[in-house]
Amino acid sequence: MAGSVQRSREDWIDVVRGTAVILVILVHALQRTELFTGHEFAGLETLTIVVTPLRLPAMFLLSGLFVTRSLAKGIRPYATGKLRRIAWPYLLWSVLLIAFFWTLLQVTGIGFGWEVTWRIFYDPIEHLWFLAYLLLYFVIALLLRWVPAPYLLVGVMALSAVPIEGQWLRFWANASFFFAGVVLAEHRRTLERAVARFWPSVIMLVSAIALSIGHATLFLVLPEAPWNLPIVLMFVIGAAGVARPVASSAWLAGPRYVGVESIVFYIVHWPVVSFVAQFAAAKQADPWLTFAAALAAGLLIPWALAALAARWRPAEALFVWPIRP
Repeated sequence: MAGSVQRSREDWIDVVRGTAVILVILVHALQRTELFTGHEFAGLETLTIVVTPLRLPAMFLLSGLFVTRSLAKGIRPYATGKLRRIAWPYLLWSVLLIAFFWTLLQVTGIGFGWEVTWRIFYDPIEHLWFLAYLLLYFVIALLLRWVPAPYLLVGVMALSAVPIEGQWLRFWANASFFFAGVVLAEHRRTLERAVARFWPSVIMLVSAIALSIGHATLFLVLPEAPWNLPIVLMFVIGAAGVARPVASSAWLAGPRYVGVESIVFYIVHWPVVSFVAQFAAAKQADPWLTFAAALAAGLLIPWALAALAARWRPAEALFVWPIRP
């Protein structure tokens, strides 16, 4: 895989990724509130159907953008980086999550116990499947680095079409978005030209959202992942082009920060929104208030932990293996 990402960090990537993570937290706060209160948010349910085909595919695609640059550093830095920043938090938080839900099980009767521990290695716990898949995609990219990225993309899309039950479809469908990001990284100048065009980007973004709305309202029938890749590309490139002129501005500091600390926000939000929604529901709080509290906690507590991790090594060790190579 040739080519490289020239800048160490691009604000539009962080803004788009941060927006996708915020949408993930929004949807999970809504779902956990509905689960524990029994209340259905009809209008917001449509919103979740609209954003669901776009948010996680966008996160996988943006992760793929960094494969070429990471491989250019050498195999050892590539492998140690993924082990320290993906494998370690996946294993640690899998154990912490089991402990958390075991405690909830003892207190409320809702949760699961230590009998699910072995699932860490073949059936990821709750939302941590994203980290497990991401790690495996980086491993595949390393092992097959001699294969041109477009061939890998075609290959994983073909594998997703094989009718095997279980996690097969979800794994290879999301791999398609990841390796689409690798392909884009190898055509960096073309991507930069596309992102630099504001009005075409607006058209792409609006079109992607309109198509997703049509699908959510049953006005249109769109293909499922990974065959909706063109729509995801329109969404990511369109959002990037719209965000790019103002991506460094103060008023986008929030989603930009979430994008920079996306791993922290993604990992931490799930147990937080689960606990807050369940606690508020047990107190018979208003469902809208419960949802607002779960959403606020799902954003603010990861924010505080990310800030603490930047200043205190023990907190940083929750998300990055503390021993440097």
